[in-house]
Amino acid sequence: MIETILSTMKKQRLAWSWAVIVGLFLVFVGRAPVLPVIAGCALAIAISTLRSASRGQPGPVRLRGGR
Repeated sequence: MIETILSTMKKQRLAWSWAVIVGLFLVFVGRAPVLPVIAGCALAIAISTLRSASRGQPGPVRLRGGR
């Protein structure tokens, strides 16, 4: 499970870089508070990483009319 999340995070490098760029823009240009910006960027990265990790795993087999 940990290896899957780490490999997914490596694939999400673009999301990491954009989160850093947007966070710096908000803090320095927009004068936003630092802690909520950091929390928001970390939350956005975590959500995108977990969503893409869950897409890579096969789901349960569903049968038509089965239990």
